[in-house]
Amino acid sequence: MNREEALAMSDQSLKDLAEALKHGKSEQLLAYLDTLSKFHQYSFGNCMLIYLQRPTATLVAGFERWKELGRYVKKGEKGIGILAPLLGKRKKKDASEESEEESSDTDAKKESSRVLYGFRVVHVFDVSQTDGQELPDFATLGGDPGDKIPRLKQVIRSHGISLEFVDELPFGANGMSEGGKVSVVSSLPKPQMFSTMVHELAHELLHWGDRRESTTKAIRETEAEAVAYVVCRAVGLECSTRASDYIQLWSGDDKVLLQSLEHIRSVAAKILAELEDVTVETKEVTHVA
Repeated sequence: MNREEALAMSDQSLKDLAEALKHGKSEQLLAYLDTLSKFHQYSFGNCMLIYLQRPTATLVAGFERWKELGRYVKKGEKGIGILAPLLGKRKKKDASEESEEESSDTDAKKESSRVLYGFRVVHVFDVSQTDGQELPDFATLGGDPGDKIPRLKQVIRSHGISLEFVDELPFGANGMSEGGKVSVVSSLPKPQMFSTMVHELAHELLHWGDRRESTTKAIRETEAEAVAYVVCRAVGLECSTRASDYIQLWSGDDKVLLQSLEHIRSVAAKILAELEDVTVETKEVTHVA
């Protein structure tokens, strides 16, 4: 596949992705978001406590909330300790001290009179510590990338980028780009591993130079996932709604995609062409050997 062919393939894939984004959130994404809405949003301090005790945690809830979701905590699992605030009512003033304005307070203002007087430790559990009814998940990738994974490893390293496979990453991430280094969780299914590697390579090629300061997180995630979508489709993986779902989670849409079109198609075509070059070189070396 030469660069012109790769660009043509990229254009068709990006057209399809833009159309999917125009249609909005898929049913699978809506079900996933509905489930997420049932989980408490923890403070930064509690998020750090969760991470320190269980770095691979992704969905965390208390014992009773898991029961409401049709799941139960497995026997012998150790809870993750976090801090829950203790709130009490502010001591009432004497009637003589109350002003006319104070006596006409709304219910909302009365609620705000509650004060924090301490914390207590409560325990929550990650989804991996539970069993029971399946939770809605992201759309999955299908197919088999075959020997495209080792070829992609060569492509990444040919750019002088360090590639490391790890057991886990912070906050349950599948991959991470750090500017000259890419880390990928080693236990991912092959289609997801290939997609994650392309996604992080796209970050490396697009977002660690002069453009970084002029792009938002939504733009960077849209660009990286769009590149992964184009490349995954080109190698024959079944992508379903995964890319559009991911982009919308980061507040991206078809307008953001179209604004970044040239960057996306250029990098996607580059990766596709380099995958072909690596294939040829690998065959030649094998033949000589």
